[in-house]
Amino acid sequence: MSDDMISRLIRIAIVSKGGIKCKECKKRKIMDENHETCQLCYEIFRLNLSGNEVIDDIIRNTRVNFVTDSKCCILEFVPYDQFKNIEFIAEGGFSKIYKAIWVDGPISEYLTSSNNTIVRNNDYTFKVYYQILSNGSSYNVIKYFGITQDPITKDMMIIMPYYSSGDLIHHLSNNFYNVSWITKLVQLYHTISGLLLIHRAKIIHRDLHSGNILFDNYYAYIGDLGISRSATDLNNDNEKYGIIPYMAPEIFQGQKYTEASDIYSFGMIMWEFMTGRRPLWDEIHDIELIIKICDGLRPPIVTNAPEGYIELMKECWHSDPEKRPTADNIFWKIYKMCDNERYRNQTKIIKSSNIGPVTINNPGAIYKSRPLSCMIQSAISLRSSRSLSIDPFYYYQKNTDKRKLEDDSVEESNDNEQSIKRRKFIENENENSGE
Repeated sequence: MSDDMISRLIRIAIVSKGGIKCKECKKRKIMDENHETCQLCYEIFRLNLSGNEVIDDIIRNTRVNFVTDSKCCILEFVPYDQFKNIEFIAEGGFSKIYKAIWVDGPISEYLTSSNNTIVRNNDYTFKVYYQILSNGSSYNVIKYFGITQDPITKDMMIIMPYYSSGDLIHHLSNNFYNVSWITKLVQLYHTISGLLLIHRAKIIHRDLHSGNILFDNYYAYIGDLGISRSATDLNNDNEKYGIIPYMAPEIFQGQKYTEASDIYSFGMIMWEFMTGRRPLWDEIHDIELIIKICDGLRPPIVTNAPEGYIELMKECWHSDPEKRPTADNIFWKIYKMCDNERYRNQTKIIKSSNIGPVTINNPGAIYKSRPLSCMIQSAISLRSSRSLSIDPFYYYQKNTDKRKLEDDSVEESNDNEQSIKRRKFIENENENSGE
């Protein structure tokens, strides 16, 4: 059913002031004595459906919500034969991505062509998106048009726009030195706006990294809600997924995901915008790196940045999640940075060997989301055994000897300095007496 058809039905739908009301919306009159629903709800229930109860309920709800708020997004089930030229693009940690042409698809401001992306994923992703949508807005979060089903594999596939400029990784690789700081700040503003919407909907993303930030020209959108969960979900899966450098240290220490763990990931994205490189690109992403992160390892600060940028980034990756700023705090701080950069102080990008895209990462660096629970458990055990294996007396004596050696070196340095001064003084006296 087209949007024009829905609008026409809305116009002719009259709220009942008496008589029998629709059993679904409980607002409009029933069509006739033979029906228990109004015309609009009747049409909604005649839609193409997926057969998945969760998905079908969401599709119906978006149609009903459109009646009271025309700004609401309408989702639909689209038969698979409506797509042609289906082309595999890539495979992420939790989904396969295809590009296709939707034969009767909508013309949307989000699209740069008639191509659309189809993502194989589970129905929970659709449910999370609807929760964000129901909170009032989905701007700066990847738009969903609906869902389809592969008739052979029976996989559910989410339909979304094709983002022609790719992800943040490709965006920075191709444009790093050509993108001004004000543009980078605006793109970060888009990103934190999307994360703020997600958090306001009581959702934790749990896998935020540069591969999940997509660009349509210079507009940034957060995507891949594959393992996102409600902040109130007590189940909060035992399995931990992700890319090690983007994961907060408390996750490596057995704690649950929180909004603060998303903020840590955002801090790493700030570093990526600043340097054009992926965090800890020169490290092997293994158990040892997990331990180093728990012990405080962070990417180096190697370049100039707008006023307040580096301080905010460090706050985001603070070891204590309670001391990290909220998405709302970051939103306003970046807003002020944009204002300052645009009208007051323009920061120049200074070329150096420490910034700019690198062609080769460490062969052991893995930038694909993967299950990490076993590695995390091994890291926890190894870190604990190392701390227990240190003899407290030996540790104390070693540090005492070290401090004594440093003190002796300082004293020796001072003695040498005094000796030099005395020698110069004597030489000066001899020179004066000779005169």
